[in-house]
Amino acid sequence: RTPPRLRSTSPVPGLRRPYEETTETRESRRVQGSPPEFGLLPKKTNQSTKPTMNPQSAQTPTAAPVVYLPVAPRKPTSFHGEIYEDVEDWLQQYEGVALHNQWTPEQRLQNVYFSLEDTARHWFENHKTSITSWDQLKGELRGTFASQHRRERAEDLLRTRTQGPNESVTSFVQEVLRLSARADPQAADDKKLRVLMRGVRDDIFGGLVRNPPTTVEAFVVEATNMERALQARASFYQRHPGVVASTLLDDDIGARTRDIRDVIRDVV
Repeated sequence: RTPPRLRSTSPVPGLRRPYEETTETRESRRVQGSPPEFGLLPKKTNQSTKPTMNPQSAQTPTAAPVVYLPVAPRKPTSFHGEIYEDVEDWLQQYEGVALHNQWTPEQRLQNVYFSLEDTARHWFENHKTSITSWDQLKGELRGTFASQHRRERAEDLLRTRTQGPNESVTSFVQEVLRLSARADPQAADDKKLRVLMRGVRDDIFGGLVRNPPTTVEAFVVEATNMERALQARASFYQRHPGVVASTLLDDDIGARTRDIRDVIRDVV
């Protein structure tokens, strides 16, 4: 069967326009079952196109953004005003926390209420109307809750304070300085040095007495160097920790040496 022809829209019989002939030809190929003139359409794929990157930008690492985390504020310990508490120690701790939190003197005065408990809080509530500055509050706290036996206890501990067998020079010196500040805040270096020389270990004292230090700083340097030398020598010879130098001095010479050391310590 001959496929139907499209009727020409040209006003001149037998004259066709170009697009009419093309349309008739394409329709004839489809009706006749012929393949498309330009082939089949490509199959649709689900592959996603990958973005292209510049090789130079790929090789250059980008710096990670800097994140600044806020510093968590610290909370002071509570002060109750009890007899076993030391107001000086608490004030030092409170000042350290306030410095970390960047509190002004006015903020320290405002926040101190939350660190006072029991008797100390009652006292503050009774006197807060007359307190106008942080320095005034510290002075009145010291006058009200200062321990009457603080200095006496520190002096007693200094008289009997000696360096332990396994105690480092640093620990011994810092403890002596702490007790000295409690016993006498205006103590001179000579007084502190006398306590250090009297309580240092025998093996270190024997080296220091040959050329006695004249300042606390010189004592720390010399005693620390001797301590390290003794530790290195003990490690080299693999000496037992329980061996004490005094056990080797049981003869008469050792006894006389100990007597001389005792005399020197008494003089120092």
